[in-house]
Amino acid sequence: MSHIIFASYGNDSIALIQWAHEAGIREATVVYSDTGWAADWWPNRVEKAEAWVRSLGFWPVRIVSEGMANLVRRKKAWPRGGGGKFQFCTQELKQRPALEWMDRVDPDKEATCMIGVRRAESANRANFPEWTEESERHGGRSLHAPLVRHTDLQRDILLTRTPFEPLPYRSKECYPCVNAGKRELKLLDKHRIFRIRRLEIEMGTNSKGNERVMFSPARHGGAVGIEAVVRDAQGETLDMLTTTMCDGGWCE
Repeated sequence: MSHIIFASYGNDSIALIQWAHEAGIREATVVYSDTGWAADWWPNRVEKAEAWVRSLGFWPVRIVSEGMANLVRRKKAWPRGGGGKFQFCTQELKQRPALEWMDRVDPDKEATCMIGVRRAESANRANFPEWTEESERHGGRSLHAPLVRHTDLQRDILLTRTPFEPLPYRSKECYPCVNAGKRELKLLDKHRIFRIRRLEIEMGTNSKGNERVMFSPARHGGAVGIEAVVRDAQGETLDMLTTTMCDGGWCE
């Protein structure tokens, strides 16, 4: 195994896979982390993407985690957005399972990991390095982010050479993401709202008597519970929150 490509099968990771193919990489494993929290239709895209990956001569792998719902139950809390210490979903659902898998298949840490991070995505990725000799988040393996200087247009040109049209939004491997803004939240479908609310009710209240809800009321105009959060998003209030992404390259 010479290369491990981490992919959510959103725009950037599809472009990354195409870049690797055109760069002449012939031996690569493409890893998708199943968070158990994807949009209902996202698995169909994953199936299509994995078939395409095979057609390129690469090998697709899925790493299954405990799933968001079980993580929330185990922690007795929802992961909070904003990229702080309470945003434990990426670490628990993607990073930890991936590291355990890599330690089994690449114990000597010889593989080069690849991610689709681009500096144009957000301010917190503006200085993301193209190469990291020993990435702590990838178990000390070399990390390559070859698209760091690509603009949206350059990425989309890569996508024109794949079977996939550019999506008008980020990957839906986590739906909704804990960092979701009003634009995404206002469009949540009834089935997903019901699923979240059912888990919120199951989680009950904390020691202070506050409901354990997915989105912090303080970050959503005081709205408590997913139904109230969606109503708030559908109102006229501007989204004052800056969307924050995990900077380790696990979500793109």
